[in-house]
Amino acid sequence: MQRRVPAGRRVSSCGGAIVVFVVVMGLAALAQAQPADRKKSEKSPPQGVTDLILVAGGGEIRGAVVKRFPDGSLDVAVQRDWLETSAPEAAEVLGAEERRQTKAVMEALAKRLVAAIAALPESRTRTIGLLRREADRVDDWLAAAEQAADREAAQQGVDEGGADRPIRPRAARRGESQFTLLRIAPKRVTKVQPSGQNAQRIARWAWSERLENVEGRSAADLTKELKGRGIDPLSPPPGLGDRLPPLPQDDREWAARMALVEDALGDAVAFQGFGDTVVKAGEAEGGLAGLLPQLGQLLGGGNGALGGLGLDEILGGLKGRGLPGVAIPPPTPGGANPAARPAEKWLASARAQAADGGHYRATRVNVDAANGRAEVESVFEVRMADGSWETIWREVRAADAARANEAVVERITADERISGLLQTIRGIGLVDEASIMQAIRVGAATSTAQGEIDTAFNDYRSRHIQRLDGPPLRWDGR
Repeated sequence: MQRRVPAGRRVSSCGGAIVVFVVVMGLAALAQAQPADRKKSEKSPPQGVTDLILVAGGGEIRGAVVKRFPDGSLDVAVQRDWLETSAPEAAEVLGAEERRQTKAVMEALAKRLVAAIAALPESRTRTIGLLRREADRVDDWLAAAEQAADREAAQQGVDEGGADRPIRPRAARRGESQFTLLRIAPKRVTKVQPSGQNAQRIARWAWSERLENVEGRSAADLTKELKGRGIDPLSPPPGLGDRLPPLPQDDREWAARMALVEDALGDAVAFQGFGDTVVKAGEAEGGLAGLLPQLGQLLGGGNGALGGLGLDEILGGLKGRGLPGVAIPPPTPGGANPAARPAEKWLASARAQAADGGHYRATRVNVDAANGRAEVESVFEVRMADGSWETIWREVRAADAARANEAVVERITADERISGLLQTIRGIGLVDEASIMQAIRVGAATSTAQGEIDTAFNDYRSRHIQRLDGPPLRWDGR
């Protein structure tokens, strides 16, 4: 007969995480399953590729630390199969509480979806289509959960009558995620042994591929199996946030998620520019011509090597020859962006322009003309119900001549608008050819960095709108 969970043992929920307090159960059960005074021959296997958290009483947790709190608490993602093997009683109690929480999450999501669909005009077909698909998925989940609860109640009656309770195979447990989330109180944490960057990548790839016994195997063993599947285990691994159980979302998280949906399927609001000045993307010159202001700054626009000939004058001359103009920010004194300049100025400009939209993405280039480099920075911001703006996503990439793509260099050189600028600069004769080529290469690196940032944002956005109940959407240490 399967062991029943003693009455009165509970797992509490706090802040969206399933919280296991070891003074009640859970880690205490782990300690009992892994006693500290076991014989040397029975000691735990080496750490392997997972983070290892030693807990009071001699137990251990093998998984991935996903958050450290100021008070010393830890949120640790743990594979459910490992927890069921290491502490089956804790896993059963945790699973029961998790199912209750997930039901509450799904019920709240169903209400939010109904309200969101009702608020949209029928012309927003793509957004409504996503919301309705999610509503159907949630309804199906709730119906299946109700049926499972009825079966569980019927089985409990059989148990009380003295019959054996059949053990369900893991594959038959509808809706259970690959990982569970444990919150470990600081007084129960004896030691944390991080696995290291390479080991973490191997672990995430191994978990992604659902390899057997990831927690108990060596890096070399897992690497061999992953390579046999054609996977480089040290390459950037896939995200696994969608394999956590659905967690409660507060209004701020829901607003951020819906803003990502709107950006993807509705009205995208985007700004771009240089330094502290950004303009709407549709109003700025696109393509390679958008690099004209940057090339001008790198080659001495304003107070640089062109002897005071301003960037606006150079580009104004090009415009006079029938070439398209470009929205040009004021030249930066000294040809660079001083570190002391408040970074928020460009965001304040974007927020003022996006006031009616409620969300936007802004990308700027900071030109360091003195050192022949640039930096690309991009953010996605959302306006909350109280009117405040919050940065949900941020990415920064360096643009250095050394990492320029030669094909992009050739395209820049061949572009007639850019070649016109370069012809004018060469005609003045105050900038040598080496400086011109360095500026072109930095421009090429900037173009590549912008493409990489766009890809990173699209991946981030897609990951958080495929399902509207996860993965968790966190920012600013939340």
